[in-house]
Amino acid sequence: MPWHFQRIAAESGVRKITGVTGITNLISIKAHAQASDIKKRIEEALKRSAEVEANSIRVVVTDSSVRLEGKVHDWREREIVEKAAWSVPGVMTVDDRMTV
Repeated sequence: MPWHFQRIAAESGVRKITGVTGITNLISIKAHAQASDIKKRIEEALKRSAEVEANSIRVVVTDSSVRLEGKVHDWREREIVEKAAWSVPGVMTVDDRMTV
């Protein structure tokens, strides 16, 4: 699976089955993009968002892992930035180091 939302959707679907008492989601995301492409896509998504001060966010990508640094105005903005990072195909982990 290349998308984080697919991983979460699969877990949500199984969680609703009668009799399921616990879930361990071991689905992994396959990275199909280069680190530079992932970084570019995240930065472009942040620039498109009217709710985010994109210049205050630093995106660091190593392989398929993303680290977000910088200062945001509130928790809502923080969530938007994190969702923008997860929305890029191939992202396996997001390390949110932003401050409010």
